[in-house]
Order: sequence, then structure tokens, then C-alpha cells
Amino acid sequence: MKRLFVIVLALALLAACQPTPEQEFVVNKGDDTVEQKLNEPQGDAQKGVGRQVFPDRWDEEPLKESEHLVVRAHADVRTKADGLYPVYRTRETEITADTVENIAVKFLDKPTSSSESLMTKKDYERQLQHFLDERARYDEWVAAGKPDDWNNVDEYEWTPEEIEEEMNRYKKWIQNAPDSLTSQAVNDYSGLQENKTLAFTLASGGDASICFEKGFYVITKGCRDFPNLYSVYDYQEDLKWKEGRYAEWMEPEISYEDAKNICLSEAERLGFAGFSIAGSYEATLFESKHPDAAIAGGWCFGLKRDFDGYPLLASDVHATQVLEYDSGDDYIVNKVIPPEKLLMFVTKDGLQMIRYDGPKDVSGLVNANVELLPFDEIKGRIANALITCFPYEMIQQCTQDYEENWPRLELEIYDVMLSTFTLRVKDSSDFYEMPCWIVSYDWCFPLNGEASWEYLKSTRDQELNDPGMYHRTLIINAVDGSIVRPDDGY
Repeated sequence: MKRLFVIVLALALLAACQPTPEQEFVVNKGDDTVEQKLNEPQGDAQKGVGRQVFPDRWDEEPLKESEHLVVRAHADVRTKADGLYPVYRTRETEITADTVENIAVKFLDKPTSSSESLMTKKDYERQLQHFLDERARYDEWVAAGKPDDWNNVDEYEWTPEEIEEEMNRYKKWIQNAPDSLTSQAVNDYSGLQENKTLAFTLASGGDASICFEKGFYVITKGCRDFPNLYSVYDYQEDLKWKEGRYAEWMEPEISYEDAKNICLSEAERLGFAGFSIAGSYEATLFESKHPDAAIAGGWCFGLKRDFDGYPLLASDVHATQVLEYDSGDDYIVNKVIPPEKLLMFVTKDGLQMIRYDGPKDVSGLVNANVELLPFDEIKGRIANALITCFPYEMIQQCTQDYEENWPRLELEIYDVMLSTFTLRVKDSSDFYEMPCWIVSYDWCFPLNGEASWEYLKSTRDQELNDPGMYHRTLIINAVDGSIVRPDDGY
């Protein structure tokens, strides 16, 4: 899936860094600094003592310059309205069959039958046909005498070798797949099992599916398989090239406000009263087993736990692949702390799908209003982190490719949010929901011109509001000013 990668510049050591900065930046290694500040006196929050005020806008050009980089800031600064910044302690909780069953009973009608959601011969044959069609298109290109142009056309994303490999895989699966699925009569949802997707026929006559995996579950109406939600961006990037074989995009037949009200009402009814909407996007729901069968168009809402009114980041950097630039030639992909997030898909018929990932329990309030560093100091740490830790190997490689002196790369900070971020508690399996500065930025080579900047700017609202979107992010602990490394959890 084509998405913008998140590059979290939380790098302690790089082979090619700038000289020592004027102000040292810190990568937190899990020492006792944060714990000491959490135990400091908090003031009388009821009287407003200790209220911390930050600017609502940051415009500075240039913010910082080096031989290779110029950093500027033109960003809204989003903080808590009351100026109080509590820290909570949380811990991961296990999703059990009973947990999922309780939600299913509230969300779905009573079931009459169930079957394991497997692929039949007919299902595999339908998907094989996609690759047979693709192969026929490629043969047309070869017959026209221009096979080398195949991989230069965006709508054709499979190489001839990949097409052949996929065809062979599906042919083997067809041989072993059942002709049909057997179902059994049921009158409740007590038969749920981890790592299985079950399809249900409901007493109302409709269908539903429940996927129960370690760390998350998905419950969907009108679908007998694992669902796929596509935003406009995903649809254009992933499905447009299959035009003529995949269903067309389905517009929502419900207004945003009506869908939002249904989402919030259903979230409370299902037991997620402490969650608020962080972002949303128009979406079409597809069934994984039959990707040419769109189910409905509607609105997808991303909800997160509301910790006393902290601003909520829609696109969750926890959930992304965090890319770090190694001293070698390759990127390293690290695992990160599972995020707690709730996705709800609403159509004109009401709530259609719910997905809950990374459940956590709030075990207590650690500090009602922890003291944060002044914003002027945070600005310096952000600037030094970006200047010092940017992967210059990438710039050097570009210079070699173009055989010229590459002009300075321009980097623009366009959104700054003081939100909570999940950090590990030292020597514990628990977490702190810690106030952190989440800095979103773009970068662009001047050789690409203003047109490139205009494209990047046009995607910013989507990046900030789409729960499934990835974007470039730097994270600074607001308590001690250290760079947060999501892969390490501190």
C-alpha cells in the first residue's frame, strides 16, 4: 500500500552527523529523570496554580541552518485549553473471547448459524481471474512491441514474473480448497476462537463476521469475511489500477455530522465512553474475500482515549513502521508499542464495523499537572534534533546520482501538538501516558521547485486527520526534552 512513511528522527548515533550543536539534544535512555520530575510538587490545580501557557502559533524562518539543511517553522501549536498536564499510568490488557462476545451481543443481532470464514474453490478462482486478466494485458503490450513500457505505467503494478508467481499460487490453492463451507446452528457468540474469523447468519437475515486476533478484534455487519476499509487515497493508490474489475468507489449516503453523532452514541453504548474522535475520512468497505464486491460507503472515525482534554493525533505514529537510518545502506524496521485505538465505520444504516486495537486499562493518576519545559527550550531541541540527526547519507547519495553539488534541503515544520504519548515505565510492563510534543514536518529539495511544496501542502490536512495515514514525525518528551524513540518506548 502506497503511503507516506513516518521517519522518526530519534537517532542517538549516526555515521554522518553534523558537528556538535550549540544546544545539546538528548535521547532518553530510560534513566530516572522523568520519574524525579513526576514526583515533584504539583501546585494547587483547583486554584489554577501551575497553569502552563504556550503560544498558539510558531512562525520562524530560518529556525536553524547548516551546510545541508535549512529548517523553518510555520505551524499551529495545539495544546490543552486548561493549561494543566496530567500524567497517567496504564497497562496492556488481554483481549479474551468473553470480551469480544460481550461487544458482539451489544452490536449484532442474535445469530442463527456460523462457519469458519475460509476460501472456497470459487473464491480462489475469482481472484485468479484478476491475474489472468493482468497477464492478458501484458501479452497485449508484448504483441504491440513495447514490453519495456509495462513497468512505467502506474496502473500496472505487477511485473510479469509476479503475475506468473501469483497465478501458480492460486492454482495450488484451488486444488486444496473446499467446494463449499459447512455451517452449524448457533444461538449465541460463545464459540469465538483466537486467530479465526467466523462468519455468522443473523436472525434478522443479514450477515456478520468476527475476527479475533491477539491484540485486536474486528466485528462487521453485512460481511462474511475480514473487511477492508479504503479511504479515497487508498482506493486511488491500490484499486484504481484494477479499474474494470474492482467495484467503483461508493460515496457516503449520510452527512458527516449525522455519522459523527451515531459514532459517539454507539461508542458510549458499547462501553467506550472515555474515547473521543481524533480523525475521520470518507471510506468504502470491501470484503477481503471478494475485493470486487464493495459493501457500503460511509465515514470511518478514529477514536482514542481522552486523557483530560489533550489534543488527539489522528494518524498514530505508534502504529506505523518506524524507519531509522542505519550507518549502513539499509533502513531498519523496528517494532513499536501497540497503540490503543478504536475505528468505527458508519453508513446510512448505522454503525457497520468496529475495530479495537491495543486495549489498555488506566491504573491511576501519577501527577495531576507535571511541570513542562518552556517552549523556547523545546524549540531549540526540535531544531537541533532535525539539524543534527537528519540522514545525510541520503543527501550524499542524491549528490552522486545527479553528479552536481546538491543545494540545501528545505525542511518545514507545519504542525506542533502537545498530546499524550505512550512511554514505558522503567523496570515495569506498565506505561506512562506522557505529555509530548509531536512535530509534523515535510522536506523538499529546491530543485523540485515550488510545485513539489504545493503537492506536499495539499496532503497535510489528510495526514493530520486520516487515522490510517503515515507522515514524518519528530517526538519530544515535554517533561525532560528528550527525543522519544517509539521502538524503545522512551
